[in-house]
Amino acid sequence: MTRGAFFDRRAFLISYDPTQDPSGAILERHLVTNGAVGAGISLEYYFSSADNDRYGSGSKVTHNVTGLFAVMDGTASDLRTGLPSQMIEIHEAMRLLIVVEQSLDVLTAIYERQPAVRELVGNAWVQLVAKDPESGAIHRFRPGLGWVRWDPPARPVPRAERSQPCYAGRRDPCPPALIAAPDERAAHA
Repeated sequence: MTRGAFFDRRAFLISYDPTQDPSGAILERHLVTNGAVGAGISLEYYFSSADNDRYGSGSKVTHNVTGLFAVMDGTASDLRTGLPSQMIEIHEAMRLLIVVEQSLDVLTAIYERQPAVRELVGNAWVQLVAKDPESGAIHRFRPGLGWVRWDPPARPVPRAERSQPCYAGRRDPCPPALIAAPDERAAHA
């Protein structure tokens, strides 16, 4: 589903085959554990980006490791929470988007059964998107509305021969792009 897509450090991909998990038991474990971890990481990036002095940890240059579990600036500061400025410069803070290839029935049953998933998805801490394995239809869960069909935008996703031209000379995050497969590049050479 993601072959050839360039996400500019925005993706954490887990292989999942819905035909091997018709009840959704494997998916349920992934959503409960990885959803919570991913949401925590996303929030840590957000708060560290929103106000790095207060919620982040400033620059790594002045850090001293304290007690092998925390950092502080120099030798006489409070313990620093959050991420250093060097990390938030290379990763864009954004709400976690979980895209799953599974039926709406299976995902709805997991949502109703798992309080942790309900907390994260139902309160919009993360976004949950389902791609139906049979029809390919894509739906996004909207709190208060339930599953809402998603239709792709009219403009096509940019294409490139390689990922390097997408980010060359840029410091800001790059938009997603489709990268030509090796056999497509060979045909154009």
